[in-house]
Amino acid sequence: MASLIPFLSPQMKDGTYRVKIKVHHNGQRRIISTEIIVTPEDVTKKGKIKNQSIEMEMQKVLQEFRINIQNLGIKSASMNAEEISRYLTISSVKEIDFIEFAEGLITNYKKENKPGMAINYTAAIRSLKAFTGRESININELTSSFFVDYARYMKTANSRSHTKNTKPVGSRAVSLYTGIFRAIINKAKNEFNDEDHDIVVVKVNPFRKFKVPASPAPEKRALSKDKIIAIRNLVIPDENKREILARDCFLLSFYLIGINSADLFENNSVIDGRLKYERKKTRTRRQDKALISVKVEPEAEIILSRYNFRKLYSSSNNFNRAINIGLKKIGKNIKEPGLTFYAARHSWATIAANDCNIDKYTVHQALNHVDETMKVTDMYIRRDWSHLDRANRKVLDYILNKTESLNIQ
Repeated sequence: MASLIPFLSPQMKDGTYRVKIKVHHNGQRRIISTEIIVTPEDVTKKGKIKNQSIEMEMQKVLQEFRINIQNLGIKSASMNAEEISRYLTISSVKEIDFIEFAEGLITNYKKENKPGMAINYTAAIRSLKAFTGRESININELTSSFFVDYARYMKTANSRSHTKNTKPVGSRAVSLYTGIFRAIINKAKNEFNDEDHDIVVVKVNPFRKFKVPASPAPEKRALSKDKIIAIRNLVIPDENKREILARDCFLLSFYLIGINSADLFENNSVIDGRLKYERKKTRTRRQDKALISVKVEPEAEIILSRYNFRKLYSSSNNFNRAINIGLKKIGKNIKEPGLTFYAARHSWATIAANDCNIDKYTVHQALNHVDETMKVTDMYIRRDWSHLDRANRKVLDYILNKTESLNIQ
């Protein structure tokens, strides 16, 4: 049977100690941290706990651990110290605060420089708090019927003040937020459940009955050739630097086959006439890290030579925000309300397919999407970017009518 030895951690910055437990098993040792905190007044000069209430609390934890090990029976003989420690840690969890757990994930996303994930998770949790009117929710309260009621509530979100600073509303919010809640519950199951040893802290499985609704098709944001030309030819006073930046970056995105602002911010160095980068939005979800290489055509090279975006802005979020502020004003000038940076990507794809007769598979690859039906085949094919280069040149020639000057105002 595993042996358990309590001890005090080195003194922390605030002068207190944390009670920890050494787990010795099968010649190995692991350490479990407890939530028991001891002050200097509670400890003797020899480092022994003299506070009886703390001593009783520590013995209670040890007794619970010993009982849980006994419940393993002969299973414990085949387990190592790491498995025993994980088993004891999980088995000591009585309930999980869903909101607290989610906020921990949000903190990690911020540390991992995943602001989009952090923003979406924060908005989802904000809506859940508004729905329940609570700051704490036991994860096992989140049943299928709970989400049925939540979805009904969110469908009228347009009229609710809690969504004032949240972009998604209505049916799109239901799809996005419940998808996030499903991901959080699955993460909690992975962390706290140990089915191999009959430990199931997260008991609910709401999404077996409640189906996350499909997100409604996004509004088509593609611009016509005339609108692209209007943006290119727009004369902007020199003092309106944000509008100039917005125009130039919109055109850059179009000329570089719909590059996102985050990737443009991180990757504006041209090597051997090409811009090679891993698309930030999907790089962590793909084996190829969403790699793409785009030939920098003269139209794009002219603009890129003017800027170092990292010197202008402290983050890709600030960069994207500045662009979209400028694009709002440009949209008014060309009578295209609601113009956003992403419209450049939509426009390239639509013009390529509809006006330049470029096949959809090539458009699909140019946008750096994955064709699920061709994933296995793609593993055997060496990357060749030349057909994307030809497609992009064809689109740009269509916009420029071939005879127009490459100079950009």
